[in-house]
Amino acid sequence: MDWVREIDELHEYFEAYFLGTTSSLDRLEAALAPGFTMTSPDGSVAGRAESVRMVADGHAHTSSLRIETTDHHLVVETGQVTVASYIETHHLAERRNDRRTTVVFERSAEAPNGLRWLHAQETWIS
Repeated sequence: MDWVREIDELHEYFEAYFLGTTSSLDRLEAALAPGFTMTSPDGSVAGRAESVRMVADGHAHTSSLRIETTDHHLVVETGQVTVASYIETHHLAERRNDRRTTVVFERSAEAPNGLRWLHAQETWIS
């Protein structure tokens, strides 16, 4: 399942970037579609450029982060689009936070794992 691999690999990248063990934004930029949008748990919406900037601003901001994705679920898959959901958990030394994420992918031969992120929506889980 390419979509599960893409979810896991991008979050492994986020973990490495936020820990400071990688400094390149290439993986992220290759994954996000030009029209990518992200709806955060607070309801705010960011486009691709703002999303990349927010990740860039978080470089090496922690020494204790571990990101885990679980409960992967395929919502629908067509020839061009895949919609999936998963639970994303951030483990930090002092706390943990969980969110349910729904993502819309488009097929793209140039993208990692053949999928480009079109939209993601996160909702806090208590």
